[in-house]
Amino acid sequence: MDANVKEIIRIKMEACKKALEKNGMKAYLVEDAQAARELVNAMIKDHETVCDGGTMTLQETGILDMLNHRDLVFHSHSDPMMTREESDAEARKAFSADTFIASTNAVTLQGELVNIDGHGNRVSAMIFGPKQVIIVAGYNKIVENEEAAKKRIREIAAPANSVRLHKQTPCSKTGSCQDCYSKDRICSSYVKINYDKEDRIRVILIAEAYGY
Repeated sequence: MDANVKEIIRIKMEACKKALEKNGMKAYLVEDAQAARELVNAMIKDHETVCDGGTMTLQETGILDMLNHRDLVFHSHSDPMMTREESDAEARKAFSADTFIASTNAVTLQGELVNIDGHGNRVSAMIFGPKQVIIVAGYNKIVENEEAAKKRIREIAAPANSVRLHKQTPCSKTGSCQDCYSKDRICSSYVKINYDKEDRIRVILIAEAYGY
């Protein structure tokens, strides 16, 4: 990557970290996926109950694979072989987990985590339940403000995830949100987290692009 581009990324990550910490969230800056894995590994103790939010970022960084090889009680609802009932049962275990780990659709330079969910399991676990919430995000998720976050979700995250999940939604055909009424709609619950008063949320920002 060009050195000048890397410097701009660093500046934005530093500003984002400062804003997140002002909003009560612990923030960490790392250079690459290996550093992210090492940090997540240090944040989670053996034998803990850990659940994930179903995210490309955790797959692409190798964090899910690492967790699957740890001495943990690890629950994931993302197995495509699961029935809807089995997936929901796994997702509900997040509320009593020691750690919930996921990514975010966007993080603003005001230190806000902005997300849209289809079923709401990911955003609800971010808000309440697990003792610790770890959010892992590439620098590509950093945006200027809430409006930019919504635009990113509508034009990148939602369409890409609809394609990934084989959803028959208009956005999977047009490449942008159409505010549809499809039964496959994956953007039913909109949540902005702009303060953490419980000391639960840790945000790891990576100076590489991951996920949608």
